[in-house]
Amino acid sequence: MPIVDGKYEAKISTSFATAEEGVEEIKRKIQKSRRIRISGIPPNMLEQLRPLLKDKDLKIILPMGQAPDEDLKRLGETATTKARIYVDFHGKEANTGSVHFSDTVYNIVWLGDEILSISTMEYGKCVKCMMGTFEGGWRYSQKW
Repeated sequence: MPIVDGKYEAKISTSFATAEEGVEEIKRKIQKSRRIRISGIPPNMLEQLRPLLKDKDLKIILPMGQAPDEDLKRLGETATTKARIYVDFHGKEANTGSVHFSDTVYNIVWLGDEILSISTMEYGKCVKCMMGTFEGGWRYSQKW
C-alpha cells in the first residue's frame, strides 16, 4: 500500500455517475485485457461488449433462463446460472452481474434493460475473493 503524505492510502472502489460512463470504462478495460470473466450481466450490455471479446481468454455465465447463440459459444466458454442472485437496490429486487479482470471487478446492478448502477472493487484481496466466487458459480452452472 502506498504512503501519501505520511499515511497509507489505497483506492478500493469506484461508483460511476452514470451507467454509460461505467460501460465505456469496461470497454476500455476489455481492449487492454487478455483474460475476462463475465457473470450475469444484462443481455443488452453483453451485446455492446461482444465485438470487443474476440480472441480473449473468456468465460461467460449468462443470467438464469438464457442460452447462448452459436456466435457467443465461439467467443468463449459459456454457461447459464442455476441460481437466482439479486440485490435490494433502493427497495427493488434487481439483478446483479459482474465483469472480472485480474485487478478490478465491475459490479452491475440491473433491472430489465436498464442498468441501475455500475461500481468497481479494486482492492486486491476482494478482487481475488470475487474471482473465487465466479469460479464457484462456474462449477454449478449449466455448461453449453
